[in-house]
Amino acid sequence: FVNSSNQLFDIFTKSLRGPQIQGKDELLLAVGALCTSCHKAISAEGSSPPIAILNLVSSACTRKGKKYREAALSSLEQVIKALGNPEFFNMVFPLLFDLCNSEPLKSGQAPLVSDAAESELANVEEISVPHNKIVDCLTSCIHVAHINDILEKQKSLMQMYTAFLLPEHKWTVKTTAFLSIKELCSRLHNVVKDSQGSHEHAGVTSFVQEIFHSLSPKILHCISTIKIAQVHVSASECLVEIMKLAMDVPLVGTINEEFKDELLHQYEIEKNEGAKSILRKCVKILQDWK
Repeated sequence: FVNSSNQLFDIFTKSLRGPQIQGKDELLLAVGALCTSCHKAISAEGSSPPIAILNLVSSACTRKGKKYREAALSSLEQVIKALGNPEFFNMVFPLLFDLCNSEPLKSGQAPLVSDAAESELANVEEISVPHNKIVDCLTSCIHVAHINDILEKQKSLMQMYTAFLLPEHKWTVKTTAFLSIKELCSRLHNVVKDSQGSHEHAGVTSFVQEIFHSLSPKILHCISTIKIAQVHVSASECLVEIMKLAMDVPLVGTINEEFKDELLHQYEIEKNEGAKSILRKCVKILQDWK
């Protein structure tokens, strides 16, 4: 299996070289599938083969061509999840941060087309990439990362999540971001449980405070402004995880009264039974807050 997977990877590497990208999106997806199927064999060879695969797929994420970059990001997510190397977080995060902040990627909407703008639209299409793919890769990175690496990037992570929740992004990007924030909360909650009083715990406490005070109002705003049941349920699930995490961390401080009022109001007017049930838990947490 080791020799076979190495031979296949060599074939993929040679095939993906060169300026032509047409038809190569399938090769990128095949690299991800190979890692999923043969992850033990690839990892058994040490850190060099996984890192070589990651570098190959990461570089493809910066190439032009919407379909190609979609495939590259899908493959990247598979590679990270399958090989599970904690080093991948620091290797991939700068790429994801840059993609999130690239000028052509800031809007989830296509520009209005006029006669003079048709070629510009084609160019935007060439370099655009769906943000939900970026979020999926970020979630996979958080899942495999060392917690200290996550803490070192907390400022950039907050910038990314804030950007993903902006009104101009499609609701599907937001629901993907909610899942990513839940994964982050899960990682932080494990540290809170296992490292009481440690220096690491102090760093997590600070990060949880920032997540609660900065992201909770934005998530609640998504619920109140987007009239899609799936968004309401997903956002409510994310919000309750943030609040449960904050409950377990000392010194979160006082809760903004406006946030309290908005949460209670949203609970009272919520029509989706699933979301209402979860929001009830959020309200209960606020009532029990000491």
